[in-house]
Amino acid sequence: MENKSCVLIESLLSFSRKPVGVKFLLTENDYEKSTSFEHKNGMPYCTAIKNASKGSHYKMNMENSSCVAASRALGFTEISEESLSGSRHEQLGVYKNLCISRSVAKDMVYCQHRCAGVEIKPLDAYQEDEPDVVVLVTSPYNAMRIVQSYAYHFGQLKNIKMAGMCAICQECTSYPYETNSLNISMLCSGTRCVGQWSENELGIGFPYHYFEPIVDGLIQTTNPMEDNKNKKKIARRLSDNGLVSSLEIKPNDNYYRGAYGTPKQKEKEKQRDVE
Repeated sequence: MENKSCVLIESLLSFSRKPVGVKFLLTENDYEKSTSFEHKNGMPYCTAIKNASKGSHYKMNMENSSCVAASRALGFTEISEESLSGSRHEQLGVYKNLCISRSVAKDMVYCQHRCAGVEIKPLDAYQEDEPDVVVLVTSPYNAMRIVQSYAYHFGQLKNIKMAGMCAICQECTSYPYETNSLNISMLCSGTRCVGQWSENELGIGFPYHYFEPIVDGLIQTTNPMEDNKNKKKIARRLSDNGLVSSLEIKPNDNYYRGAYGTPKQKEKEKQRDVE
């Protein structure tokens, strides 16, 4: 994969965590060939995502996935009748009654394959191969910019699905993968507990083939969408990474400049511009 795009996205947005790539290892041979670290004592999938966002590399299968929900979502194991019926979450008091719990369970989108495992590592660590899904846990501002960049090429997001349940495994991984779509997640109580995410973070997941268009969308929308303060930071990061030629930063140039104010105020601003 093109490493320049990874440097670009980290120049155009201010990340505290790296984008993470998830690759499905469909066969036992694929799993054995992966050189990523296997945590034999078990780890939740979302914890592996968090650690990968800070540079770690993992491979995970049913034996060392310590979260049953993630094992279901990723296609490691069959879905139990208790989960299909909605009875488990109804009994836990997560939903008002069995009917509502069943409707949520029915709408969960799990991987339809049975795979040997997954590989989880920073996106820029994929060199000769490509991941299947990109997962980002980031700020609402960065999420806005990614949505704007997606919309630049593809229009509005029309199929956002979230319930604050199975956030990293289902809302950010299996749902985007199975439906070929970008999804946003507010995360869930489970992953916020084991992953210790910040209250100011949310999740985004999308198939890898959207990555290049999103990076290009970021480039194309920097001037119309960003304010001068952010443009200075972006220019500095581009310079530090030797990517100045990738984007001409234009101060005082965004789509909402002059868009707010009464007609009288706008007329005065127009006259000042003429003078």
